[in-house]
This record gives sequence, C-alpha cells and structure tokens, in this order.
Amino acid sequence: KKYNIIMAKGTNKEVKKFEFSKVGSILDNIAKSTPILIEKEVKSRNYISTGVYLLDAALSAKLLGGGILGGRIFGLLGESGAGKSFIAYSICKSAQKDGYSIIYIDTENSIDLEGVAKMGIDNSPEKLRLIRSNKVEDINITLTQLLDELKNAKLEGMEIPKLLIVLDSIGMMSSNKEKGDLLKGDIKQDMTRAKQLNAMFRSISSDLGYLDIPMVCCNHTYLTQDLFPKEVSKGGTGLVYSASVLGFLSKSKLKTGEEDDMDLGQSGITVLFKTQKNRLAKPKKIRFDISFVNGMNPYTGLDAFCRPEFFDQIGIAQGKMEVDKKTGEMKFTPGGNRWYVSHLDKYVTTKSLFNSQVFTMDVLQKMEPIVNNYFKFNSLNEIEEIEKKFNDIIDSDEEDVDMSAEDVDADDLFK
Repeated sequence: KKYNIIMAKGTNKEVKKFEFSKVGSILDNIAKSTPILIEKEVKSRNYISTGVYLLDAALSAKLLGGGILGGRIFGLLGESGAGKSFIAYSICKSAQKDGYSIIYIDTENSIDLEGVAKMGIDNSPEKLRLIRSNKVEDINITLTQLLDELKNAKLEGMEIPKLLIVLDSIGMMSSNKEKGDLLKGDIKQDMTRAKQLNAMFRSISSDLGYLDIPMVCCNHTYLTQDLFPKEVSKGGTGLVYSASVLGFLSKSKLKTGEEDDMDLGQSGITVLFKTQKNRLAKPKKIRFDISFVNGMNPYTGLDAFCRPEFFDQIGIAQGKMEVDKKTGEMKFTPGGNRWYVSHLDKYVTTKSLFNSQVFTMDVLQKMEPIVNNYFKFNSLNEIEEIEKKFNDIIDSDEEDVDMSAEDVDADDLFK
C-alpha cells in the first residue's frame, strides 16, 4: 500500500496520509452487503416513451428516445377526464414493448384485465399484475416489502426484472383512521392521510432509484371555492418532493368537424400539459390531442415547431412554393392555412398533417436538434433558479398556520 508521507506541524514525526482511493475501497466493500448504489461512471439513461413525441421531449428534452426516466417518480395531476389514466396506459404499453413488466395499483376500481387488454397492454400474469387497494397503509406495506425483497435479491447477485409501477390514483386513497372513524359512525376530518402518504414516498423513493424502477403516480385536482378559484391537488407534499417531474393537465374539447348529434359536440380532448417541476427539461406548456376513437396521436403538437424560420431544415410550414420573379427559382413564401410538405411536394390541411407520411423518421431527425434545444437547460444556473422557486413555494406553504401539507397549489409552482 502506498501512502504520501507528510511532516506533522511543529514536530519531526512523519504522518501517513489516508488517500481518498482507500475511502472508495471501503465504500465498495460496504456496498457488497448494504443496498447502497455507488455510481463510478456516467451510465446511459433508460427512458420509456409516453406515446407522444412532443410529450416525451417536454419530459426529457429528447424528441427521439425520450419520455419518463428509469428509477424516477413521475406525477400526472389534473382534473377528471383530462387524460391522466390514458397517458399511464400508453406508458405501460410502451414499457412492455421495451421488455418491462407492469405493477398497476388501481385505487379507483376503474379498470380490469379485459379493459387493460383493450388499451393494448399485455394482461398476462408474466407481464402485468393488477392490484386493487385504496388504503395508503396497505399500499405502503406492499411496495416497501416488495422493493426490500428485490433489493435483497440484487445483493445476492440476481438479475432484477425490468419493472414499471403505476399508482392510479393518489386522490382516492383512504387511511385506516378514516375507515375506523366511519365504522364508529364518526364523520371527522382525517389529518393522518397526508402524513401516511408522505411516509410512503419517503420509504420507496430511494429504493426505486437503487432498483432503477420508474413509477407513475396519477392524482386528480379540484378547484377551490375562493373568489378566484385555484386548482389544487390532494395528497400532501410527499409526491411533490419525490417526483422528478410533476405535470399538470387540463382539457378542452377536440372538434374535427365530423361529430354527429351523439358525440356531444366533441370527438376527443385537447390536453394542455404543464410541467410544473422538471429536473430534466425546462418547465414548458404543450398541447396534444386524445381522440375518443383513435387514442393519442403521437404527432400532435409537432406543428408548433414547423415554422417558416425552420422550413429550410424541416421542410414543413404554412405557406406555398412559388417562382421567384427575379431569379426564376422556386422559393417558399409563408402564409395561409395550408401546410406545404416538401418531401411529399404537396399541400395538406391541418386535419391531414399529423401522420407518419408527413412526419417521417427523416423529418423527426431533422426536428430533433431544434426541439431538444428548446426544452433543454442551457446552464446550471437555470436549474438552480427553478429549484429555488419550487422550494420557496413549498416552504411558504408549510409555514401556514394549521397547514396539513395536504393541498398543493398548481398555479403557485413556477409562475
């Protein structure tokens, strides 16, 4: 063993210096018997697609190969019918294509194995386990014990299967106290549920990272009765602090012009997705469509980047090709409602824009650097500024008198 020899101050005694490399060796030995993860090199990140290219980019700053990141918690928050569960189903479908098995915890009794199959998800026992429970204590015990077993197996050198956990939803979870009060005929406000939820996320978040297991958590929001109503999400601050990404969803009617009297004036929903907290990409607002008939179109929203200034690179924009009278050459002139698609050499309407013939892989690869640059952080200062805003909002909420830490205001986060 090599030691650096230094002289102690005021004496002639030689002192051996304990090198940091030896500290690393000690930690490596500890990691052999303790479930801690020591990263020594930059690893390639594993993402699971949401099924929508623009949503993948908004979550990870990666138009191609992006989505939700392994080992992290992703929160989907929004009003009823805003597409939270539908996005979760789409993530499950993409995950199974990448070799993942799914643990789906349904607290709302809203889906069954037959319904899961209709969403394109393999419901065989080897690929999916559907769990029904709405007790926060029971779910906490289940996940904690499951992850602990997986950690022990990993320590023994076993290869852990690729897993994705979905919790749908947090808002419908009850507690033992709430049920106990009801059984006794008492109607009381439950002040323990938020604490139990916080405890659950504290218990599992680190283990999810150690095992590289992503988790999707859905939660519905509601409007307060204030003079100026605010959208708030139930469930405490456990998800807020643990999640790498928090996305708030709102909806409007999707109209294609083909609706009949039985369609109630819409053929789907247009989703406004706002990443209120994101450590992987700049928090931005995006829009995409979910059709009642065809589901999520992976190409919706990409028209936001098909702008005249990017036409030379992407080859798609609203306008027309015409002869330049001075040079006699064809040139692109912006304007109008129709889209010119250069690789097809034809014009299409907005209705006919979002398909694989228009947005070919070649086109997507040309769009990639433009879209990625739009969402990515350019400096550490940008990340620190956003983190500070987030922490300031949460800290101010926790200082409120009688604050149970159960309501988180969507509008307060990253204004």
